[in-house]
Amino acid sequence: MSARFNRIGVSLVILVSAALIPAAAQTGAKGSVSGKDFDAAAAEQAKRYLKEGRETFRFDTFGSEEFWGGKLKLHEAIAGEKLGGVGPGLSPEMALELGLKVDVNAIPKNVAAALDKGEVDLTDPASTLLLLKANAVVGVTGFFAEDGKTLTSVGIQCAVCHSTVDDAYAPGIGHRLDGWPNRDLNIGAVVALAPDLTAFTEMLQISEAEVKKAVEA
Repeated sequence: MSARFNRIGVSLVILVSAALIPAAAQTGAKGSVSGKDFDAAAAEQAKRYLKEGRETFRFDTFGSEEFWGGKLKLHEAIAGEKLGGVGPGLSPEMALELGLKVDVNAIPKNVAAALDKGEVDLTDPASTLLLLKANAVVGVTGFFAEDGKTLTSVGIQCAVCHSTVDDAYAPGIGHRLDGWPNRDLNIGAVVALAPDLTAFTEMLQISEAEVKKAVEA
């Protein structure tokens, strides 16, 4: 029964969307339109919806930073002790090993130039923070303090699992491929990095060691 309702719900969403785009296109600052003007307005409206949807898919964390940062304190493990966090930190090299991807188009030009010259230390967590600040880590958003340097939280987006890159620059670094599954992502290993697994131990009533064993299995 639920599957039937799901199909009905999807159909209704499609029908409503199909109705809204032309309806929205009919009205604007200059009033109603028709004919070729209507078709152009409808096409423009559809493009705007697609652009807004892409932005949501790529960058909206839906408040997940309250869990990944607020509960698990994952940002502290990413930054490392030298940068105000805990432990050794997460370098770009380690992040790539976990299956995280880097959008080459989002890397600042000066950083990209330094990369080409081999001047960026991919074993330094500070380089990871630099990429996070540039929104270059696919599917991951870093939140920074007013100083622009201290990582205060981290959230994830749809894209962390549902986007990858074409490896044009190097394995794990390239142009975004939205909608492609990230088959390399080891989300269990990412969770295991978190310095506070209380959310899992309390919910599952097991020890932290058992949580790590489960997520890394």
